Amino acid sequence: MLKRVYRMQKKASFRSVFAHGKSYPSRYVVIYIFQQSPVRYGFIASKKVGNAVKRNRAKRLLREAVRLNLSGLKKDYQMILIARGAIINASLEEVQKTIINIWKRAGIFYEKNS
Repeated sequence: MLKRVYRMQKKASFRSVFAHGKSYPSRYVVIYIFQQSPVRYGFIASKKVGNAVKRNRAKRLLREAVRLNLSGLKKDYQMILIARGAIINASLEEVQKTIINIWKRAGIFYEKNS
């Protein structure tokens, strides 16, 4: 589980990222990225995604994808991940691959040398 210190909770934080951040759309998720300290992540799943069970699953997928790849991210970035309707039929691996591709496009993900 993603630690609480990394979660964005205040409405003002969400507003500043939406106002100043750059958006990166994909099939499963739209990510707004804003360079600011401290590192925080916000997760949104609107009613367009589905009922409460589907929205919660979508947010769990997003949180887990971020948690598994925290070590590869540059520091001092805040981002909001917004689930899209297609995420309901997606696996964790698909969501994770999509998010990593967006981070690479934004230039905030370090490639792991293995």
